[in-house]
Amino acid sequence: MLKCLITAAGLGTRSGLDGRSRKEMLPIYDYRGGKLVLRPMVDCIITQFMRAGIKEFVVVLDPKDHATRDYLKAEFKGIDFVYQETKNGFGDAVRQAKNALKDESFILNAGDGILLDQEFITEFVRKAADAPLENHLVLMEVDNPKRYGVASCSKENDTLRVSAVVEKPEVPPSNLALCALYALNPKVMENLEETGKNIELTPAINKSITEGVLTNGVKVDRALWVSVGIAEEYATVLKRTLDYSKKVLSAT
Repeated sequence: MLKCLITAAGLGTRSGLDGRSRKEMLPIYDYRGGKLVLRPMVDCIITQFMRAGIKEFVVVLDPKDHATRDYLKAEFKGIDFVYQETKNGFGDAVRQAKNALKDESFILNAGDGILLDQEFITEFVRKAADAPLENHLVLMEVDNPKRYGVASCSKENDTLRVSAVVEKPEVPPSNLALCALYALNPKVMENLEETGKNIELTPAINKSITEGVLTNGVKVDRALWVSVGIAEEYATVLKRTLDYSKKVLSAT
């Protein structure tokens, strides 16, 4: 079974926390044992993948973030911690986990976002495990693709093939944006390079595509992806996770 990598080393300045706490520790609603609960975002992400069968996790933290580390150590087993000393971007946070992942394919979820569909996650993990040498990218239709990593795709029978991805393009090739949820061939790790002052993940994925890694796109409803990264949207995140959790509980 693939390992799951979760990046949770950012300072969260846009979340309104100003580095005093971590956005990944902001609570959202979830369901446990037939009850409605509030748990930190990173807890909910890990629990979601555990429900899908993942048993091993690598979590990237800031080395000073003892609170998140201590919480996760107390709540879960099977977590390896690695640390991002300098904030050089999302791609750099991913690169810090190279040794822990042992040059194997992996699932990646940013620690400040979650996809509210357990069935989708379970199927996504199954597909990734069945084809571990391929990239699997979760895509959502957006109105403002210039703000995102964007995919160029074509349809092959019932499969969406990704021919290229580009980060925040001035002229977007489509309106299909990358969710911060991926299953990736380890070639991506080899291709993480500095682009400007930060290391970005999207160019590394694109390079792996040009090197021949078959890359699949999986579309998801934009409304199912929630992120705690922006302060003004947190109340909406709570409402959406509450509604989803209540819906799941009512169906059981």
